[in-house]
Amino acid sequence: MTADGPRDGMTAKPPVRGAALSLVAGGACLAALALGSVDALAVGALALAVLAGGLYAAARRAVTVAGAGFLLAILLAGSRGAAPEPLLLATLGAVLAWDLGEFAVDVGEQLGREADTDRLLLVHAAVSLLVGVAGAGTAYGVSLAVGGGQPTSAVVFLLVGVVVLVAALRR
Repeated sequence: MTADGPRDGMTAKPPVRGAALSLVAGGACLAALALGSVDALAVGALALAVLAGGLYAAARRAVTVAGAGFLLAILLAGSRGAAPEPLLLATLGAVLAWDLGEFAVDVGEQLGREADTDRLLLVHAAVSLLVGVAGAGTAYGVSLAVGGGQPTSAVVFLLVGVVVLVAALRR
């Protein structure tokens, strides 16, 4: 990019595969939310639509708003008594959708849509998934250790796991 805008011949939008990875993760979040409540599913579907629009327009703010929408849907599902397992899976999908969406927008701004970025995107997605599974596993382990089966406590531990996961992904 130059000070005046994108370089000649460069489309400063997320690579198609990067956007697809983010949307697949968002879809996984939506599938897990379907096990929670209809209200959470509706909020999650709206967040997925915002994510798709943000990726299409290369709008980082829309990707962030979509991530917040997924979080709201997860909290709603937790407050409606969803089991911890679907909440953790939905959280993993939401964090991955947000992270991969942000990364796709970054790659699009820096390299353009036309650049060969498949390996870069896949390595980032694999590492993010690995960190996410470790974080979700830790949160689930803590939830089991505490016991009681209280959905409210599961949501609290879920949020602690999300904070740790996001902090790890941001490094």
